[in-house]
Amino acid sequence: MTRASWITLLATAVLSSFAGAAEWPQFRGPNSSGIGDGKPPSEFGPSQNVLWKIAVGSGLSSPIIARGRVFVTEFDPPTKQLATSCIDQRTGKILWRRTVAPAEIEKVHEIGSPAAPTPATDGERVYVYFGSYGLVSYDFDGKLLWERRLPLSQNIYGAVASPIVAGDLLVLNHQGKDAYLLAVDRRDGKTVWKTDRSKFQYGWSTPVYWRHDGIDEIVVLGGDFGPNQQLMAYNLADGAERWWVAGLPPCGKSTPVIGSGIVFFAAPDIILDVEAEKRNPERAAQFYANNASRVMAIRPGGKGEVNQTHVVWTQTKGVPGVPSPLYYNGRLYTVQNGGIIFSRVAKTGELVYSGRTGAMGYYYSSPVAADNKIYLASEEGVVVVLDGGEELKVLARNNLDAQILATPAIVDGKIYVRTEGYLYAFGR
Repeated sequence: MTRASWITLLATAVLSSFAGAAEWPQFRGPNSSGIGDGKPPSEFGPSQNVLWKIAVGSGLSSPIIARGRVFVTEFDPPTKQLATSCIDQRTGKILWRRTVAPAEIEKVHEIGSPAAPTPATDGERVYVYFGSYGLVSYDFDGKLLWERRLPLSQNIYGAVASPIVAGDLLVLNHQGKDAYLLAVDRRDGKTVWKTDRSKFQYGWSTPVYWRHDGIDEIVVLGGDFGPNQQLMAYNLADGAERWWVAGLPPCGKSTPVIGSGIVFFAAPDIILDVEAEKRNPERAAQFYANNASRVMAIRPGGKGEVNQTHVVWTQTKGVPGVPSPLYYNGRLYTVQNGGIIFSRVAKTGELVYSGRTGAMGYYYSSPVAADNKIYLASEEGVVVVLDGGEELKVLARNNLDAQILATPAIVDGKIYVRTEGYLYAFGR
């Protein structure tokens, strides 16, 4: 069996195991879909439907969950240590905590953190990336298996993209002056392939794995400040470029999402201040309609530039600044600052509805879903729960009284939310 065939077989096996298990193995869960299982509560808060609550250190990484364990990363400014914490999923007690001490801490945005990327797991090991340190792998008992020191990303906002597991590989979008897509063997951290991405020095998009028509691809949104950014697709086995969508605006931050055999992504342009949107919503809507922002749907099977051949649809309204799109039950959901939600028919782009959810402020957390409900978390700490039907219907607005920048996880009818100082588990 060739190495390419072996990687394909393992990728299929790993994703199949995630699909059948109550786990949340990486940023946004199974293959970055944002879709959980069970029946999580609609109403919850600091004193309602709390299963447990635990203090966590500074950091923006989202919780991941596998085999009864929850993993998050943290940063301690006084000691300049970076930590990985393992928490018992049932009780909320810390099982172990492991630290690394980088020689230098990367510079980050004022709302950023050196502990921003979300860990990933294959159910046997947990993989962590810190822009100030590199890649680290532990087993589920906290034993260090391997580490791969990487140079500082030198990204003006700090390293944000999270690693993902794709079969036998751990894939990382390394951002900054030395930009590349890196695939290492998940068992030992050794390089399998490395593809230059110097034209996307300051990208912030987490890669997504896409298998279609017997082909295994890694899809990444470009995010530099220059013109002509691209959505790029690479061959999983060797990192070779396969196809791309060109002419995109700068500053792409979100992660693409797969659904109905299509890849969907959001490419924002300039983002208005929330107060400006509040003062004149109509003018803001016109501004966004006229700039280069867009939400796009791309069908598989292309080679080279596919702008004229494989674009299913393009829309200029409802483009999120940071949050990734959500594909759920045949709909594509996007959320903008100010709590504005757009629901579209995924296959055609036709607008189902749009409107305000009643929770203002900025949105950095990506939407997640389960049990025909959509969960949206604002920076101000309000988690809005929407009905997943044909009309905009707010089921609940849950105020957690603390900033939320991380994306929640949903596993087995429970929702895990990281706020500025705590990690909550909510359920019935």
